[in-house]
Amino acid sequence: MKKLALIIAVISFFIFSCHTEKISMQNLSYLYEKDMRPFIPEYLTFHKNDSITRIYFSINSSSLLYIKEANEDLFAAKFSITAALYESYDMKHVLDSNSVTITDLNNTNKRDIIGNIELKAKTPGEYLLKLIFADLKKQTTVESYVNIYRNSPNSAQNFMMIGEDSLVRFKPWATSDDQFRIESNNKKTEKLFVSYYDRIFPVAIPPYSIATSKPFELNPDSNFSVSVSDGCTALLKFPKKGIYYFRVDTTKHEGFTVFRFDDNFPKVSTLDQMLQPLRFLTSKYEYDDMVMAKNKKMAIDKFWLDAAGNAGRAKELIRMYYNRVQDANCFFTSYIEGWKTDMGLIYIIYGEPNVVYRTRSYESWVYGEDRNLLSISFNFYKVQNPFTDSDYNLSRSPVYKDGWYMAVDNWRK
Repeated sequence: MKKLALIIAVISFFIFSCHTEKISMQNLSYLYEKDMRPFIPEYLTFHKNDSITRIYFSINSSSLLYIKEANEDLFAAKFSITAALYESYDMKHVLDSNSVTITDLNNTNKRDIIGNIELKAKTPGEYLLKLIFADLKKQTTVESYVNIYRNSPNSAQNFMMIGEDSLVRFKPWATSDDQFRIESNNKKTEKLFVSYYDRIFPVAIPPYSIATSKPFELNPDSNFSVSVSDGCTALLKFPKKGIYYFRVDTTKHEGFTVFRFDDNFPKVSTLDQMLQPLRFLTSKYEYDDMVMAKNKKMAIDKFWLDAAGNAGRAKELIRMYYNRVQDANCFFTSYIEGWKTDMGLIYIIYGEPNVVYRTRSYESWVYGEDRNLLSISFNFYKVQNPFTDSDYNLSRSPVYKDGWYMAVDNWRK
């Protein structure tokens, strides 16, 4: 694991008020480190009303340290969530802050610990929320950042997905068997209009390829509506894969989206799911041959055996490659699976970036030392997308061609 951006500190408002370094100049690469993922909580933004924003958080108990302190009878974990609201990544002034501390005494089974914290955020406005999670027993902390959008009462953060178990769903993903409700902060809403899109999206093209992307066709394949009572729908179930777009006003492209990917998403477990990401490593001829093969498993196994030279090395390559595919699904999923995105493409082939800089409109990844002429940099720019806040396009260039072929050859050799 690369050197982590972790600190041992007392979390308080004093930290925020004295910290003046711009977030846009901080290295946030730890956010994409696989080994850090269990330690970084999931966050969900829900605007409770026109002035209060509630942030739900979830952390798995397996990532916490449970110990028995002096004069204590039980093993306990203790952590805090501290939040500070800023105007942007170029932060200067804290608009509001809050914190919560939780002690957990149940370390007998692994489970998600869910809570929430509230802040004041005026409407209209766009903000950046900085969240610091601290395991007070380990004396370690990690920072996360969440964009807050308060420009419309009908945008995504005014809704949330509630599971059949009445718990908040932190990812807007559903399986064919899932039942869930959509909750709105507007108790007067009586109906939500749902547009359904049945789309098959292509995988990302190599970073040296210059191609004009086709605009998303916003005409849905079908429309229907669901009733809302006291701000919440009845239990819903969507067995068909695709995009389900919930709106209060169909004349505007703003609302809440539920995505139906494969039932095992974000994991890779079927032959088709193993075959499709190989498009990044193969020529079109090779890939088409595997697609048409009568025995796809044999074709996939042969590809990895040819690349590795023996079964032991092939097994290790398979583990590494498809772990990256799964990680890309967790990190970069937008309106398409994370492995298909531009960020997923670069992450799968090159691995975790050494340096990540982020603003509200773009991310910059560096492989190698920052500001070193031998390093490779990729810039991703945010795309306005009615379905998601996580759609980024890579700034492509022919200069990446040689480096790309070298990286692919490293996988194949």
